[in-house]
Amino acid sequence: MILNINKVVYFILLLLFIFTNALISQSIEVTSFANNPVEVNPLIGGSLTINYEYTSEVGSTGNHIYITLELLDGSNAYHSTIAEITLENQTPGTNVAGSVEFFIGSSNTLSTDLTGGIYYQVKTILYASGGWTGNAWSGYWNTPSITLQDTSGITLSSNAISKGVDVSYMSEMEADGFVWKDNSGNTKNLMPLLKEYQINTIRLRVWVDPSISGANGWCDIADMVTKAKLAHAEGMDIMVCIHYSDYWADPGKQDKPAAWTSMSVSELETAIYDHTTNILTALDSEGITPKWVQVGNETNDGMLWTTGKASSSGFVNYAKFINAGNNAIKTFDSNIKSIVHISNGNNNNLFIWNIGGLIANGAQFDIIAMSLYPDENDWVSKVDDTYANMLDMKSRYGKDVMMAEVGFSSGASDISHQFLVYMIEKTRQAGGLGVLYWEPIIHLNWTPYSKGAWDSDSSPSVAMDAFIDNSTLSDSDFNADDTLSKGLVIYPNPVSERLTVDVINKNITSINIFDTIGRKLKTINDIKNHKFINLSSLPNGLYFIAANTGEVIKVIKN
Repeated sequence: MILNINKVVYFILLLLFIFTNALISQSIEVTSFANNPVEVNPLIGGSLTINYEYTSEVGSTGNHIYITLELLDGSNAYHSTIAEITLENQTPGTNVAGSVEFFIGSSNTLSTDLTGGIYYQVKTILYASGGWTGNAWSGYWNTPSITLQDTSGITLSSNAISKGVDVSYMSEMEADGFVWKDNSGNTKNLMPLLKEYQINTIRLRVWVDPSISGANGWCDIADMVTKAKLAHAEGMDIMVCIHYSDYWADPGKQDKPAAWTSMSVSELETAIYDHTTNILTALDSEGITPKWVQVGNETNDGMLWTTGKASSSGFVNYAKFINAGNNAIKTFDSNIKSIVHISNGNNNNLFIWNIGGLIANGAQFDIIAMSLYPDENDWVSKVDDTYANMLDMKSRYGKDVMMAEVGFSSGASDISHQFLVYMIEKTRQAGGLGVLYWEPIIHLNWTPYSKGAWDSDSSPSVAMDAFIDNSTLSDSDFNADDTLSKGLVIYPNPVSERLTVDVINKNITSINIFDTIGRKLKTINDIKNHKFINLSSLPNGLYFIAANTGEVIKVIKN
């Protein structure tokens, strides 16, 4: 009997043990934030560090954690996702601590400008082991609200620059059946769609004889002219990038065209001159004059190897080849600017060696162009170094500078957007001429290239929004007599200083004025008693007037 009692006691204790562990076996919570409020710099964004702790299921083989920063409305209902991460197969254990960091782009609305009770909050969920099929075992979202703020006091540069893209793949992609869509799913022609993003420059590459290379005939002179005509029809500037090769010319290869392989130095100079002239003549026959022409592409170690390879053959031939292209350009039209283009814009030593060597050997050209393709962990420092290099090139050699190629991971479009914002601003500050994105239209449905700025649904990613700049807006961008569903009439639009307001809808009682990145600049309550709104303190650009009824109107100040 005693033995039986002991068994019962043992069984009860075992059940209690199991039950107790079951109660605590799956749990997760956010323990702290390393930074709240979060400083969100207009140029480089900010970061939110989230510290969490979990206890996993007993005997589990996989623990999946989902953490997200969301916008919730006044009823705590989901509004939108700002950032998220999934951590799969985390180590089982009790009170396991971890930490994640979210990038917060400056395109997000600051907390002080949120309306209607909307707020930022972190949620985290620990899923059952072994897969995603079941419901969450434990979730935690009773965290303090997250505050986004900007105390930087930054004043953005007003220097105008060209904003461009290289879309040389356009005709090839269209031949493969690809179409272009806006973010509402509407099919559009590419050039007008790009213009909606205030792109004003199109860069197009040319190969000598792509019919005998892996290019399969694309990007010959005729194909380039076809695309240039479409851009020209939209009033865009044209940059021609001449590779002087049958296929890719870049820092790793500068192969001579097959037809040029046995030529002497003087014959190569003539071939460069004639090919350049033929390109310009073909464009001129369609009434097109390019604004810029690149003599070579990313000629880090010269061009037309090995004859013009700087590291092995010196700079003499390389400089002759640059001059041959420049002379052809200037003879055809002295107003066209010639470009020498080097990659790795952050590498000042490379530019001093290359550009300095060219100039020392008598090379003539107008502009120094750069490329930059940073990663997610180094884009700020590389932009800073490129900015310093631009300043040095301008000062050292008295040349204009520009970014002929930039690109960023398509898998991190929010950071890509911030990189472009920063790159454009630093180029403005340096007095650079422009920033051009290389082949943003490429997406993974067409090729493995992973640095485009286009989503797989055929529409531009959020990265392209970085090119929208208030200073480039004109009176024709919006209708002059626009209204809020006839409930609020404003005029004139565009406006220089004082905006006249006529309230028609009695339900409109207040308005807010926002800039293009969502910052609330003015609030006017009791709008019926305000006949005029003074906008003189605001810089020129595009603004949004939002009524309390939810209706929004665009206004241009110039």
